[in-house]
Amino acid sequence: MPAVVRSKVKVEDEGETETRSSSPQAIVRRIKRRKRNSTESDNDELSESDEYFEPYRGTIGNSRPFEMIGGLPSSSGVAEYNSTLTHPLSVKDSAVLYYSLVTSRKTWVRGEMFELYFTKTAKPVKESSETPGQTIMMREKMQKLCDCTMLGGPHTFPVRLFILKDEEIEKKWQDELDMKRKVREETRRRAREEKQRVAEMKKEMQEKKKQDREKLLQLRKDNKVKTKVEEDVVKQRGKNEIKKQNEPKSLNRTGSVVSNTSARRSPAASSQSVMNSKMIANLNLMAQKDPKLNRLMGIVANGDASLEQVEEFKKFIEIAKNMPPPPGWTPPLPIVQQTQRKNAHASGSNVKDVSSNKDEATSASSEPLEKQNADEENRSSVKAESKHNGETTINKEANSRRKRGENSNQESENNLDEKSMHLTAFQRKYVQGAQIILEYKECSALRYLLPRNAIIEFVKDDGSFLLSWIIVHNDADIQRHRSKRIRELSKNLKSEQEKEELMKNYNVYSERGCPTPLYSPMTVKFTGIHPKFACILLNSVEPAEKVRKIMTTIMEMGTRLSGYNLWYQLDAYDDKDLAEKLRVKLNEHEEESKGRRHRQ
Repeated sequence: MPAVVRSKVKVEDEGETETRSSSPQAIVRRIKRRKRNSTESDNDELSESDEYFEPYRGTIGNSRPFEMIGGLPSSSGVAEYNSTLTHPLSVKDSAVLYYSLVTSRKTWVRGEMFELYFTKTAKPVKESSETPGQTIMMREKMQKLCDCTMLGGPHTFPVRLFILKDEEIEKKWQDELDMKRKVREETRRRAREEKQRVAEMKKEMQEKKKQDREKLLQLRKDNKVKTKVEEDVVKQRGKNEIKKQNEPKSLNRTGSVVSNTSARRSPAASSQSVMNSKMIANLNLMAQKDPKLNRLMGIVANGDASLEQVEEFKKFIEIAKNMPPPPGWTPPLPIVQQTQRKNAHASGSNVKDVSSNKDEATSASSEPLEKQNADEENRSSVKAESKHNGETTINKEANSRRKRGENSNQESENNLDEKSMHLTAFQRKYVQGAQIILEYKECSALRYLLPRNAIIEFVKDDGSFLLSWIIVHNDADIQRHRSKRIRELSKNLKSEQEKEELMKNYNVYSERGCPTPLYSPMTVKFTGIHPKFACILLNSVEPAEKVRKIMTTIMEMGTRLSGYNLWYQLDAYDDKDLAEKLRVKLNEHEEESKGRRHRQ
């Protein structure tokens, strides 16, 4: 059954008189009255309907089994209808249940559960000295987070959540952005310097390669000239040999015929040829044993050798020249003997050419037929293979297209999911330490602060959030005591940092002279909130360990307020005036609610 905040009322014939005492009920009654007076004076929209919820002030006498609390018949004990009511009305005709629900919903919407922060029609509660322009600035400081539904007690409220801008968070975020920008600029500067350094090194290397290439080209040019000179010398020597053969012959002492010129020059020419042949043979023998020399000879032969490689190869040539002839090596024949041997074999080669021409003709006649048959077989096999490969290619392409389509669909879904989870730049600032503001859609003139000393849990089964906290009904008295104690303790502190630490860590509930907290535990449920906002909500409260410590202290030293039991049934004769007034007021409330919905 709906709970009603306890306040004790004594009803007399001429009016209502409150009994003032220091009991928890009296304290709560005075707190509620102060809140009601301040709220009603600032909120014209809600004050319009106050007349519909005035408590019944008729004469009920002392014989009734209940007393009027908050305009509703209540008692500390459980209602006993059969033993105390002579002609009990039904729950519907008594109208107590319906009226209690209306009163309870009004209590929620009026901000009895949350701390009021902002009103659209009046100055803010926290800063009553603000000008209208500053009030507009305060409203602009609240950025909408989302629309959702809040479940509290027996009620379901469509609500809207906001994030309150915080100067410290904004400054911290800006400092982080500035730091990141400096790091990026420093990184870019270093990258530019490194790029410039690499470009300079590359330029130097290219210049060095260019110089080496020019030296190598000059060396090759010199070697080419030297080689040409040596070839000219060899050619001239050959001409001299032929010329010597045509000179007059003379007999030597042994009686053999010799040319005068060859007698003078052939020993030197044949000696140089023998030396070169020996050197080449030694180089080949050395290359067989040394792979490095073998590679170097190939590089030099291709003309790709550098200056250092050419100089190294010259050293191997000198070594080969000074080495003795390799085993089994025979010096080459003189040029004249080689020429005579070639002439001697010329006539025999003609005979061989005739027979070889016949064999070539025979083989040439059979090769086209064999080639034609082989080509036909190759073409048929190529056609069959191409057909098979074509079918396989078509199937592979179809499968690949289908896989690409599936992958693209999956990627698009993943991209949509990732995009839907993105927070705005403003929201990313408040992933930690956000102050959440709540607004009832049915009463958009007021906005409230969600408690920070609370525990919030995410329920995976339905994606809802549970917010639990403790309402301290005499919190104003406790906060006054806290301010007084902080001022006293701050007198002994010199630095502002010590004072800030004191205000931040001071636990007023642990103070011996602290007023006894009068508290009620509360839990509400939020549904319809997008999962991407979970991090903001879960981190909008104080650390759970700190909150549990405060809650434990309040429950250990405080007094928990309990509600009265409502009488949902009244007597048809003894309580007829009360029942009639409740029914009339409810009808007027319904008509007023229809008019409001129509205007909206």
